[in-house]
Amino acid sequence: MKKKVKLQPSWVWRKEIEDFVRGKIIGKSLNICAGKSPLGDVKVDLDPQNSSVIKGDMKKLPFPDESFDTVIQDPPWKIGYFDRWQIFFECVRVCRIGGRIIYNAYWIPESKLVELQEIIVRQDGAFTNSSVISIFKRITPDEKT
Repeated sequence: MKKKVKLQPSWVWRKEIEDFVRGKIIGKSLNICAGKSPLGDVKVDLDPQNSSVIKGDMKKLPFPDESFDTVIQDPPWKIGYFDRWQIFFECVRVCRIGGRIIYNAYWIPESKLVELQEIIVRQDGAFTNSSVISIFKRITPDEKT
């Protein structure tokens, strides 16, 4: 029997965070692990909560390379170290050169194909867990400084 995933209120960004991320979106956008988020022209989640969200695996996105100007991802936090690489590289793969990746996690990913532009520490309240919103620009390997 398959266990039904239920989104917790803590898995939905506060309005201030959502507004901040919305202000960073450029062009056609993809939200991976979208949950109940309204952000993104295209939304993907392993357990879609409504018909506007495509069922898909963050480790193997169903889109061609360089399909989106902005890719947003807020991956599950209980994810193994090596899985973190694969899911970030999928974000990079589907982001256009010159595009933007907005990544919320408690780790900061790296790739030869991105340039870190901005880091914001996010905390929803006193003594609550923090996360880092890392904003990257998608580049070509020869652009890396």
